Amino acid sequence: MVKFMKKFDVIVVGAGPGGYVSAIRLSQLGKKVALVEEKDVGGTCLNRGCIPTKALLHVGEIVKEFRQGERLGIKAENVSVDFERVQHWIGQTVSRLRGGIEFLLKSYGVELIRGHASFNKDGSLTVSPQGEVLEGDGVLIATGSTPSELPFARSDSNRILTSDDIFKISRLPRDLVILGGGVIGVEMATAFASLGTSVTIIEIMDQLLPGYPKDLVSPVESSLRKMGVQIKLSTRVNLCEYTNGGERVRIGNYDGATFEGDYLLLSVGRKPNTQNLNLESANIETTERGFIKVNSKMETSVGGVFAIGDVVGLPFLAHRAMEEGYYVSEIISGLRESIPRLTIPSVIYSDPEIATVGLTEEEAVRSGLEPLVGKFPFVASGRSLTLGRSDGFTKVVVDSKTRRIIGAHIVGRGASELIGEMALAIFSSLTIEHLAGSTHPHPTLSESILEAARSALGRSVHLKN
Repeated sequence: MVKFMKKFDVIVVGAGPGGYVSAIRLSQLGKKVALVEEKDVGGTCLNRGCIPTKALLHVGEIVKEFRQGERLGIKAENVSVDFERVQHWIGQTVSRLRGGIEFLLKSYGVELIRGHASFNKDGSLTVSPQGEVLEGDGVLIATGSTPSELPFARSDSNRILTSDDIFKISRLPRDLVILGGGVIGVEMATAFASLGTSVTIIEIMDQLLPGYPKDLVSPVESSLRKMGVQIKLSTRVNLCEYTNGGERVRIGNYDGATFEGDYLLLSVGRKPNTQNLNLESANIETTERGFIKVNSKMETSVGGVFAIGDVVGLPFLAHRAMEEGYYVSEIISGLRESIPRLTIPSVIYSDPEIATVGLTEEEAVRSGLEPLVGKFPFVASGRSLTLGRSDGFTKVVVDSKTRRIIGAHIVGRGASELIGEMALAIFSSLTIEHLAGSTHPHPTLSESILEAARSALGRSVHLKN
């Protein structure tokens, strides 16, 4: 039963990174905006993903440094972790950021409506449970994605968990089994192993982080093994059950091998949050897997209805959703015709970190280009050695004909902070000569970019060419 109806210029469904950015940008452009959110502002990234994971990784890094500090002359005995206080600190960090976003929404006049939105046949939206009906000249769907499960292993928020659940536990696991060695699985393994948990990763493919170049993955795999992480590759599981009176979880593979832990973390991909939007009623087309089909404007099969972020498919990156939300808002407002060319970096917060942008050497060859590659190992970096880290490298990929930088790949300490420079270089169509001629401060990790560029030209001073 309809209670009342509200009219807006634009209705944004989902207040995750893409949704809240688009709502604010639309408001800046003079639009009357409604932002509908069923759960917490900030979406998965802020509340259950990017932010809490990186906070946990930071705690793990500190603990790891203390425990390994003797090689640097630091003696720290009986280092322990109060996991309940760690979780409390993470919760405070998330709450502070969420409060900041809510303040911005309010200050820009965005009307935040709590509830679940679904489409009606006439293109309006009904918000449950209150029955409020919203009409908009434009609609932007930014509902994100949720963790996938397996037929024989489904999250119960008890001992079988997804990344949505892991930050709800109050006790540090003695042992943790992670099913899936992708980005989330590797980040979680890094965090919990650093805190002292015995971790096992089970991956169906023949390497961790499937799809990533092996030279980037190798230092990460080596680091995980040094931390005591057991890595089971090419392993397909078919059994999941509780043991020890419900206090343990066991999974098994087709060969009869079993793995047990206090918890099982499912890290087997993500699926779009489209199933309860009633898209078919509004004739909004989706793929077989439920992702929304869009054109170069991020517009769906229905004019005036747009979709961004995870809900339209890979890559599942918060900053990608933010950028799409920002530019779609300008399309809706008539400032541009389509999404501009985006140079989107990707980061894995492992130890060492992996960061990539643009093409790999192999992708460049498959595209018909003739790549020129420069590489500089961190073992030759003074700053890396002062940090007690010599693992990893910086690599740049160049189109030898145009001399333009077309890719960059970094594995090592601080890779997540370095990759932004390379994203800017690619976006700005800089040449290898530009990069090789740019002065970087010494001693810094960023010097590895300069050295890799000069290496590509055969001019490296700190590395034999």
